[in-house]
Amino acid sequence: VFAGSVPYLKLAGIVLGGWQMARAMLASQHLMQNEPKFHGAKIATAQFFAQHVLPQAVALEAAIVSANGSEGVLALAEDQF
Repeated sequence: VFAGSVPYLKLAGIVLGGWQMARAMLASQHLMQNEPKFHGAKIATAQFFAQHVLPQAVALEAAIVSANGSEGVLALAEDQF
């Protein structure tokens, strides 16, 4: 039951982080004239997250839903943990 919990928590963190980064980027695009350096940095950070961190979600999703994903853990007896 708990074999998929770590990838699931990582996936949730990445997806929710991406959602918040996207919200911040959209807000910064509208406020860019007020503080260009600050909002430019927020936009660049969100783009980096989308390009380098968010793609990890695909692999984590595959690990979670894989029929063979927990075989390694389930092969161990309870006293081997």
